[in-house]
Amino acid sequence: MRSPLRKWVAVKSTAAAVVLAVALFGGANSSSSLSAQTITVRLLNAKTGKPMANKMVTFQWRGSWDESVIALDKNGLGTVAVPPGEHEFTILAGPKVGKEPYRIPYLDCNETKMELLVRVSLVLEKGYVLGNTCGRKTALAQPGEVVFWALPNPWWMPDMQ
Repeated sequence: MRSPLRKWVAVKSTAAAVVLAVALFGGANSSSSLSAQTITVRLLNAKTGKPMANKMVTFQWRGSWDESVIALDKNGLGTVAVPPGEHEFTILAGPKVGKEPYRIPYLDCNETKMELLVRVSLVLEKGYVLGNTCGRKTALAQPGEVVFWALPNPWWMPDMQ
């Protein structure tokens, strides 16, 4: 037979284990729903399908019309945190990297430009590939990813706005 002290310790230990499990697992579920959702953008050359490195894209959020400027890495990839309460966005080319950000950074080769609003839920669930108007290349997007098509500015075309 157990002593009263051992019963008390066993009950307290079980209660502590339950509280710890709820804190660890229950808290993880609630914190993940509160954490920011992120979208990956992949900038590809519309003719070659290869990544366009070290460029920038701008996400314009529909609900607030705030903007998020994303710097892309050497693989043409960048991520953006979806602001709370935002459900749709548009992607814009640029700004241009360097001392003159107001100049045209690259040619936007996406089928629908300003009039297209992309649903955040669609991107997070399935991924989204914008239509390529400058070439025949296609791509598959992973869930949480948007593919954006572009071409470098031709040497003979001035990049003034």
